[in-house]
Amino acid sequence: MKNWNYILPAMAAGGEQVLQKLNDHGYDAYFVGGCVRDELMQRTVTDMDITTSATPDQVITLFPDSIPTGLQHGTVTVRSGGHHYEVTTFRTESGYEDYRRPTEVHFVDRVEEDLKRRDFTMNAIARNVKGELLDPFHGQEDIKLGLVKCVGIAEDRFEEDALRIMRGVRFASVFNFDLDSDTWAGMLRQRDKLGYIAMERVRTEMDKMMAGPFPSKGVQLLMDSRLTEYVKSPISFITMDRKWVTYLDKLPQNAVYRYEMVLLLLQIRSTDANTLLREWTFSGETRDRITKMLAFHEEILASLEALNLQDQSNETNGHYSALRTNWISLVLHLGIEAAQDWLTINNQLLKEEGIFSSAYNEHCPLLLREADSWTKEMGVYQVKDLELGGADLLRETGRKGGPWLGRTMKILLHEVALGHIPNVHDDLLQAAKKVIEDEI
Repeated sequence: MKNWNYILPAMAAGGEQVLQKLNDHGYDAYFVGGCVRDELMQRTVTDMDITTSATPDQVITLFPDSIPTGLQHGTVTVRSGGHHYEVTTFRTESGYEDYRRPTEVHFVDRVEEDLKRRDFTMNAIARNVKGELLDPFHGQEDIKLGLVKCVGIAEDRFEEDALRIMRGVRFASVFNFDLDSDTWAGMLRQRDKLGYIAMERVRTEMDKMMAGPFPSKGVQLLMDSRLTEYVKSPISFITMDRKWVTYLDKLPQNAVYRYEMVLLLLQIRSTDANTLLREWTFSGETRDRITKMLAFHEEILASLEALNLQDQSNETNGHYSALRTNWISLVLHLGIEAAQDWLTINNQLLKEEGIFSSAYNEHCPLLLREADSWTKEMGVYQVKDLELGGADLLRETGRKGGPWLGRTMKILLHEVALGHIPNVHDDLLQAAKKVIEDEI
């Protein structure tokens, strides 16, 4: 293994075996792209791509158990040492369709020609089996300078593949790099091409950016460039205040939290967010989580405003009791995950006064201080947590099922969560009978 320090030794050894075998049969072969870049940047290397002068057929001949994953683009997946490596023939591309996919691929003999087609200089560095680097576009220098810079003419690179515009922003954000001035200008001139790119591909770049260590940098670049206003399902970030955007970096390194905060800062309502997230191809699970947190926030704000309007004889105790009751009701209605997400985000946002309302600033400190304890004290969160089941209630009362059953069970759940009734079968049964009597 030739001086790989940021990769599993077995993966590096398996990749070098592939390169060595190609070399032994007279073919040029190099590691290329992200693995070389990340090693130079002292970042964990998670996979290794290989480029070679061997054609796909020649690669398959050398590695009979390989997988022909992308023959039209010259790519074969080779197995070695328990790992998989994408091996792609040196190539040039032309005739790009919809500013994304090349219609023509030509195999070439020299790695320098292959490197010319790549997006950014940091990704256009090749490394041979001896550990020697081939860097015709000075990618190492740009890495040291902290620059995202296009290979060749930026406008050409983005016209070939407009998704590279979002990739450039993502790299700048994740690596905390600056965008080269020509690269930035090329992005702005070609941003209208983003309308041709599938939203799923745009979202994937956003996901990686939002899950990175410096999402605020990426969001600020999107604010300055207005790139997201040109995608198939546009959204504008320019209304956000930059001082609030910086709090994104302080959240746990999870894309969902960051998306939730952005939507809060944009003051997008839960119903509108659901439509937007669907258009952006988020999964149903992620949409549900984000929209429930937004709905939770809307209910909290409404309850705090109502609290300010109430004339309570004992304001401190009255506020505490009202906040606790409302919190528990929301946890039962929208779930613990929505509550925990809201707490995580608002523990950051409350530090910025005036972000929502005077009622928010007045009451949220108490809410944030006590809510975790209130949630734990509930003890029950779903009807199934009760010691009295619906079937038990039907049997004990001799009544037929109907809407009354669901209503009664929800009342019991709420009363137990508030601590008004113990979660004991007989106590629940007596309380249920009283609820039924009151309804008759």
